[in-house]
Amino acid sequence: MPRVVKEEDFAARRKEILDVARQLVYTKGYEQVSIQEILDTLKISKGAFYHYFNSKQDLLDGLIDGMIDAAEQILRPIVDDPALSAIEKLRRYFDAGGRWKVAQKAFMLDLLRIWRSDTNALMRQKQEAAAMKRIAPVLTKIIRQGIAEGVFSTKYPDQFGSMLVGLSRGFEDSVADLLLAEHPPPDALEQLDAAIGAYSDSMERILGAPAGSLPLADIEILKEWLSIES
Repeated sequence: MPRVVKEEDFAARRKEILDVARQLVYTKGYEQVSIQEILDTLKISKGAFYHYFNSKQDLLDGLIDGMIDAAEQILRPIVDDPALSAIEKLRRYFDAGGRWKVAQKAFMLDLLRIWRSDTNALMRQKQEAAAMKRIAPVLTKIIRQGIAEGVFSTKYPDQFGSMLVGLSRGFEDSVADLLLAEHPPPDALEQLDAAIGAYSDSMERILGAPAGSLPLADIEILKEWLSIES
């Protein structure tokens, strides 16, 4: 029992350090945050920090793991639901991510600004690599289910899991450019609708899915991001 308590204490303290580091990164950018700043915020010694993390790089790995864990928490229950078809799983995955983000719109926009800055370039690169490693195989499982159901016809399910992560990232980047504009262009909604159509069409064609079956995003949700009334 004492060992279990000790392990729980270790995990709790490590999480506390990660939470503070994450907030500082979201506010300033990873490259601008020093270990000393984390120590000062938590009022702990350098030795205490190195008890939980070997280096700032190790801390970065912990932050990335936390981000991917959050994505998996959304994806896993959908993937493991035996009542859902492959198309329903992909649609729910895209929809769940969009609704989770719009529910905390102000925070997500602030986060997006600092996330896309040069100060977080290394963190973005690490996160993308981690997503390819951990999220892509889960998406591949859905694609294989779709092939078994006869709704997908791709010959490369393993490769497309990674491609889908990349497509999603490209779509998010194109949308972010519009969302972060100080003055969105008059045709912002049309541009968003076109982006949804282009990326969704590409995904459906590669998978061999029915046209219109896999919208990458809900235009109504994106209207909320732009504060556009229906």
